[in-house]
Amino acid sequence: MARPTALDRVKKALKIDEGKLDKYLSYYYENKELDDAGKEMLAKYRMAFSLMSLGRTDQMVINALMKDYDIQERQARYIISEASFIYGRVQVADRQGKKIASANYYRLLANLAQQNGDIDAATKAWEKADRLEGLLDAETLGRDPDDFLKAAKIVFTNNVNVLIQGQQKRMAEDE
Repeated sequence: MARPTALDRVKKALKIDEGKLDKYLSYYYENKELDDAGKEMLAKYRMAFSLMSLGRTDQMVINALMKDYDIQERQARYIISEASFIYGRVQVADRQGKKIASANYYRLLANLAQQNGDIDAATKAWEKADRLEGLLDAETLGRDPDDFLKAAKIVFTNNVNVLIQGQQKRMAEDE
């Protein structure tokens, strides 16, 4: 028996029928044609994903799907989970996308301020953009030199009780 792949685990976790979404995935990856019912369902998936990517809550998307396609809430929830399977989760990329959009906005403001001759405002906006992109963060590569300044106690003995007492004493000093 073969090991389950990540795709199989996702399908099982989302309780999605394995064969149901394969035709939509092959539509995108292999350019296979869909029948009319498949195109209609794909439109529902696209609508659900586009509303989620606009930042709408699950309940708002469910209400919109129920209103536009005259379906029940349970079916709308299935459409949302299947759309997230086909297109991916919006919430993960949403935070990164907002950071990039904000950084680009600050850069635009910096350029406008520079054109107007306000160098201080341009510098501040550019620094905010750099901070959002993480360019001003300190890099934490390597080791801290202060860790090597603390002298280590080395005890050579065969007696385990001496070792235990030393550990207890060091733990008491650290507290």
